[in-house]
Amino acid sequence: MSTDLIAYWPLAWETLQALTAHYGPAIDRAAEAVGIPYGQWYGWLMAARIFEPDPVSAARLSVRAAYTNPALLQERLEQGVRLGLLAPTGSAEYHLTNAGHAAVRALIEAAYAAMARLQPLPPADLDRLLALLRRLVEASLAAPEPPGKWCLRIARHFDPYGQAGPVPQLDQYLSDLAAYRDDAHLASWRPLGVTGQAWETLTHLWMGDLVTLDALCARHCARRGYSCESYAAALEGLIARGWVVAANGAYRLTDAGRRVRDEAEELTNRYFFATWTCLNEPELADLRQLLIACREGLLREGR
Repeated sequence: MSTDLIAYWPLAWETLQALTAHYGPAIDRAAEAVGIPYGQWYGWLMAARIFEPDPVSAARLSVRAAYTNPALLQERLEQGVRLGLLAPTGSAEYHLTNAGHAAVRALIEAAYAAMARLQPLPPADLDRLLALLRRLVEASLAAPEPPGKWCLRIARHFDPYGQAGPVPQLDQYLSDLAAYRDDAHLASWRPLGVTGQAWETLTHLWMGDLVTLDALCARHCARRGYSCESYAAALEGLIARGWVVAANGAYRLTDAGRRVRDEAEELTNRYFFATWTCLNEPELADLRQLLIACREGLLREGR
């Protein structure tokens, strides 16, 4: 895998994050306006719309939210019922109510309105960027498996097909690629037979940003819905596999653990970038320059 090509994904991700910073607060306000407590709409409300006509469930949410406790996902869905936005349809499955559909529309409209004001690139450059990203998304959809395309196909359900303007379309294509990146990474580690919680823990040790149990718990217990004891158990499981060792109150990867995580990252990149051959070298160069300019344009508009 070309080192130069691998550098494209952080650039695309940073562009998506810079764009999300512009419309995320508008979604939060719209959610509060329909009765959802601040910051508690994420991960279930829009998903319920995406899964239609199938119901939403904790099991379906867990496919992509692999690091989150299914019990927390179930709790969020039950909160949706209490808010009148979801209605149970069977065994732990839910559909949007009329009020839920109205809430989804309000959040989408708020996001599109916030994006409509943005001009991160000249129109011709933005059109060119959209055309290149669209080709990558289409190639990813057409690629042989593995990886599967569950996350990507679900993400595609929100495509505005240009009707909301160029910047929402940019958000769609970048989100599509983020979803396919998740598909690729899931395909790289799930065959190893570890839990999402253990894999995320291994990844933090691999990155070197969280190396103690206390730091891991402070970062994730509330947001992932797992207890500190469960993270301790995940670490013990990684030690039993020979991937992690404990020393002086901290944890580090063994050579075997680093090799496993390196190989998963390499496989993720191989899966994800296999479709980028649909662009030739001059087109890839254009894509890089346009992403850089778009990211910088979005950051300037946020100042």
